[in-house]
Amino acid sequence: MKMKKITIDDIARQVGVSKATVSRVINNKKYVDSETKKKIMAVIEETGFTPQTSAVKLSMGKTDVIGLLVPSLSNPYSLTVIQGVAEQIAQCNYELMLYTTGLSEENQKKFLQKISHKNVDGLVVLLPRDSSALEVLLSSTDIPLVLIDHRGIDTHLHTVSVTNEKGGFDATEYLISLGHERIGFITGVMEFGCSKDRLDGYTKALEAHHIDVDQELIVNGDFTESSGFNAMCALLQHPKPPTSVFCSNDDMAIGAIRAIQHSGLRVPEDISVIGFDDTVRASMAYPSLTTIKQPLLTMGATAANLVRRLIDKEAVEPTNVVLNTELIIRNSCASR
Repeated sequence: MKMKKITIDDIARQVGVSKATVSRVINNKKYVDSETKKKIMAVIEETGFTPQTSAVKLSMGKTDVIGLLVPSLSNPYSLTVIQGVAEQIAQCNYELMLYTTGLSEENQKKFLQKISHKNVDGLVVLLPRDSSALEVLLSSTDIPLVLIDHRGIDTHLHTVSVTNEKGGFDATEYLISLGHERIGFITGVMEFGCSKDRLDGYTKALEAHHIDVDQELIVNGDFTESSGFNAMCALLQHPKPPTSVFCSNDDMAIGAIRAIQHSGLRVPEDISVIGFDDTVRASMAYPSLTTIKQPLLTMGATAANLVRRLIDKEAVEPTNVVLNTELIIRNSCASR
């Protein structure tokens, strides 16, 4: 005769408690009094009950997984933020499910379908694009959600960002302090709020020092090294090229340095270059790159901790955590 398999429901009925209480005891969670815990453990021992981890999680409506959506894995910026998220959620006994969408609408559609099936307990989104489909998800989902490095989708959402505009201002003002007035600017992807903020910082620094903003010295990039190379080549074709250039990230700054050197000019003797991020490549570049440091590991860890608090239903008011940027001076800039 086949014996009936003991379930969490059976344990809960026998002790006279809820399934959630049994699950909390099995998972060694708090908020169960010692007497109740003792009764549950006695029944578990008596029946020889062996819980299936997945079943316990499902009975609580939990997966113990936090999703992380990133546009790409091809740059040190994303990888460092991912590291910060991963290290923090590991400390909280969660697993990481990583999604990448690139620029594909089809990939984004698949991502939305996965999230709608509640495969994760919470979600961190790095550099979200301003697409209507994503806006619908962000405004309607009940999944705990934190955005990293974005502005303007919805003010009631929880976000982690840095002082992008101030960083752009500081980078430009540093070049001005070295005597530069013809300062080129290579933008990032302008659909990202951080790119807009860094451009705003650049223009405000020029205006604060009564230097005209020359639109011909502003060239679009897309955060890749190749786009920095191409944008710098375009700036060098100007009848009066800039004496310095501020790039919206380190990868583009390294591409710009290659373009300058390829043209037979020197960095920083002929043209100064400054980046943004302070990724590991910045200190390894030749010459080593002056840049604006973002606390990338801290950004990831802060977002992961915030989404964990939301999952645990802690009372967290809509929060925009803003971390400070910092000017890091190395060898790629010189006085004019």
